[in-house]
Amino acid sequence: MVYWVTDSLLTDWIQLPEATPECVQVASCIKYQFTGNLNAEIDSCPPFPGKERHLLRATVARITHATEICPKGKYEIDEETNEIKESEEFALPGVEELKSLEAWGHRHQNILKVGRCSHTAPVGIPDDQIEDFEAKRAEDDKVEERFKALLEDVPIKGHDSAWISRVCGDT
Repeated sequence: MVYWVTDSLLTDWIQLPEATPECVQVASCIKYQFTGNLNAEIDSCPPFPGKERHLLRATVARITHATEICPKGKYEIDEETNEIKESEEFALPGVEELKSLEAWGHRHQNILKVGRCSHTAPVGIPDDQIEDFEAKRAEDDKVEERFKALLEDVPIKGHDSAWISRVCGDT
C-alpha cells in the first residue's frame, strides 16, 4: 500500500517510503513520540535504520497488519497467482451473525519477528542442516494462517479475548 502524509492541508502531501523488514523489526522494539518532522533522526536503542518517515511507515504497516479485519469467507487466495481476491460465493451475513467475533478474521498475515510476512530461504547453511534450521525457525517465529479468526488472537490480560464486538446505531 502507498501512504501519503501532510502536516497542513495547505502544503503538499508527501509519499511515505516503502516499509522495509529492518525498519518493521526495529519499530516493534522501540517506543517513540513522533515529532511531525519526517526528516528527524530517531534516537533509540536498538538503533533505528532510518528517519521518522521510515518509522511512521513501519508503524502504519504494523497497525494495518494487526487490526484490519474482514468477515470470514470474504477473501480467498487465488491458487494460480497466490494473490488475495474476493470470494465469488461470499454473501454478507446479517447483523446478528456479524455481532459474533466468530464471523470475523484478519485480512493480512501476521508480521514475523524478522519484519516480514514470510520466511526467506536460508543462505549459507549446509544442505543437511536446512531441514532442522527451518523447523526451529518455524517453531520460534510461526507463520499464522492468512485469514486467522479473531478469537485465535492471544487474549489481553484480564479479558477473555483480544477483541470486543459492539453494535452502534441503527441495525
